[in-house]
Amino acid sequence: MRIGLDHTSEIGVRAGRLLLGEPDLALLGILRRDTKDPETRLRRIDDLSDVDVVVTDDPGSTILDEAIKAGTTAVLWDDGADIEDDPDSAGVLKGANLVAGIGRSLLAREWAISGGAGDAVLAWTEPGRPLRHGEPVTFPDPVGARWGRRRGRSQRPLEIAAPVPDEWAGILVRTSGADGSRTVAIADLNTHLEAIALAAGAIVAACGLVPAGVHTPDEYAEEYLLAALRIGLDIASFTEVS
Repeated sequence: MRIGLDHTSEIGVRAGRLLLGEPDLALLGILRRDTKDPETRLRRIDDLSDVDVVVTDDPGSTILDEAIKAGTTAVLWDDGADIEDDPDSAGVLKGANLVAGIGRSLLAREWAISGGAGDAVLAWTEPGRPLRHGEPVTFPDPVGARWGRRRGRSQRPLEIAAPVPDEWAGILVRTSGADGSRTVAIADLNTHLEAIALAAGAIVAACGLVPAGVHTPDEYAEEYLLAALRIGLDIASFTEVS
């Protein structure tokens, strides 16, 4: 794996540290920044043609244009980027973040296990003042029980965002049908989970799974979640049989 890193926040820095734990990593190139770290796989790069994949945590990054010109696959933390889906250009994996990446990949996996029948809930935390009423959601500790608001018009799956005031974050997916229900959930430091989400996207892309055009992590839910688990994601699960 030869991965370039364009980082502007703690999320990108942590993602880089996680990627250095990958045994198949040959190079982690820090884009246009010097590094004094003695790690031999870590060095400055100035040209994206030196790497196979470039990853950025910057929602306003212009790195995508450079990646397209260099023929380098780009992995974006941002899921709101409006990108032209060109099947003849280099691949783009957008939304390698906590909700669009880990959350929707967990939903895709759990829904596939359930056969797509019954009901499903995807809930997540976001920064904000806690609510005093709404939709009840219980994340693992230390996030715990929260009130959330419904998001989107579609009721399948039901999407709920729960504001939290601190540095913790969580994701919960619950699927239910005639045989019972199954819940999977995570909770940890927000920056740590976001870093895992970004690093997992980089690993999936570096393994050559992202073809030309624009893609999202849930298209590769199994591989993406396996990468996240390998670099430190912990998932709690609970099954209730009817």
